[in-house]
Amino acid sequence: MLDLTGLQERTFEAYSNASENSYLFLANLDTNVSRWSKNAVDYFNLPGEYILDVSTIWEELIHPDDIDVYREKYEAVITGKTEWQDFEYRIRNGYGNYIVCTCNCTVLKGNGEKPDLFAGVIVNHGIRDSIDAVTGLHNNETFMSDLTQMIMNKEHVGMLKVGINLFSHINEMYGYEYGNKVLKTFADGLRKIVGADGSVYRLDSAKFAICMKGKDRPDLEASYARIQKMAESAIVIDGIVMPLKVAGGGFVVKDYSGTAEVIKSCLSYAMNQSKRNFRGELVFFCPVDGVGEDGKTDIKQIGEIHQSIAQGCKGFFLCYQPIVDAKTERIVGMEALLRWRNDKYGVVPPNKFIPWLESDPSFFDLGNWILRQAIADAKRMKVIQPDFVVNVNIAVPQLERRDFRDSVVNILKETEFPPEDLCLELTERSRNLDYQFVKQEVDFFHSKGIKIALDDFGTGASSLGLLKELTVDELKVDISFVRNIEDTPVNQTIVQHIIGCSNDMGVTTCVEGVENESMSRFLRQYNSTYYQGYHYSRPVEIDEFKKLVMAQ
Repeated sequence: MLDLTGLQERTFEAYSNASENSYLFLANLDTNVSRWSKNAVDYFNLPGEYILDVSTIWEELIHPDDIDVYREKYEAVITGKTEWQDFEYRIRNGYGNYIVCTCNCTVLKGNGEKPDLFAGVIVNHGIRDSIDAVTGLHNNETFMSDLTQMIMNKEHVGMLKVGINLFSHINEMYGYEYGNKVLKTFADGLRKIVGADGSVYRLDSAKFAICMKGKDRPDLEASYARIQKMAESAIVIDGIVMPLKVAGGGFVVKDYSGTAEVIKSCLSYAMNQSKRNFRGELVFFCPVDGVGEDGKTDIKQIGEIHQSIAQGCKGFFLCYQPIVDAKTERIVGMEALLRWRNDKYGVVPPNKFIPWLESDPSFFDLGNWILRQAIADAKRMKVIQPDFVVNVNIAVPQLERRDFRDSVVNILKETEFPPEDLCLELTERSRNLDYQFVKQEVDFFHSKGIKIALDDFGTGASSLGLLKELTVDELKVDISFVRNIEDTPVNQTIVQHIIGCSNDMGVTTCVEGVENESMSRFLRQYNSTYYQGYHYSRPVEIDEFKKLVMAQ
């Protein structure tokens, strides 16, 4: 006969500590004494692990609106009407806040000397597990927590962010269950490559992070090369090799004093550069004496910009460039352009922070600030010119958020601004998102009367094929086709065909980069709708812009 001495005690302890957000309880129905997981005792501020008559204490914590449901479900399982119960209710934690819990419970019938036991698990939906359910890796919350701790400890850490390119296509073609198998196999491969040298995390979708203490650039390059090889040849699902292409960003932290959010954003920026411009080769964002490897981006400056957003977009301001009627050269609208300044750095050019910022989730809050400020300034112009319009660029972190649609609509309602006088410009990166997704967003904004423009048309992901498939209101001809147009026949042909095709389709055009009167006269032969460029004005703040409108 097996000796079970102490086994029940140890089993309870083992399972009760297995999860941060799941709490075990076991109650003797004869003695009315119950035992609770230690983390439940701490979280709900219970009297102890062993409690007499816990039902009285527990009911005092339950939200008043949920108490009747709780009693009904509890009574049903205790009296044997149902074998199991699985139900939700709100309960107050030790900090005085109500959180949602799910209770799974049953009665274990005893016999002879063994009592009836009331047993179950309470899942706290206010706390997330630290493990990703699909891959078994540490999740994004754990990554940020660990990274923050490494920064506080001034540790030397080499980091990679790796993303699987076009992963959404795998889900669309083979289904999400197959996609999860791909993620699991890829995650296992990452874990094998990193081994005992570091930790692997799943961030979101098909993006992963790797932290390896004491590692430098050559170590990261070697690991990434192994990851590329693994992705291309070692992902076997149901007996079929699934070759994957990856993109990677690298970052080496040494005695860094900023925030984890900034490092994560820099990793995202580097990975996006790898995907867009370097065909998946590893791109580093390495602070050397506080400067990124491109010699332009100060990592401390990025930290301050990030903090500015958290402080209500402090230090940010908008400049506006006129949009003029190509025939009359009168100002009919303006494009909002973001700027940032502070006492230490002065006014920082947008090319030093916009590319990085467009990889950061905080851009959603900043984007809402831009939209609200631009509309407020446009209303000032409408007093002078009632049909005045404003163009605002939107970025990937905005489009990807489910609540972006509501944000735009709510801001228009709050400001009482006519939707037909707002034009949202899709930047090049935003056009790299899934086509069907972008089409749905465009269709939604059109349904609200809002106009859509394709910025930098003719470059990157922008083409006449896109114009055919995606219904837009305006094309902005990229400045690269306008520069030296008077002496460049190729540019002349491109601009002529873009504008001609757009006019035939009923789409307005705006030629960017009009620098002087000679260029303006030359471009008139192509019959564009609008012009924009330094010939009419450099970007200026709203008070100066108002003077330009008043002067005409």
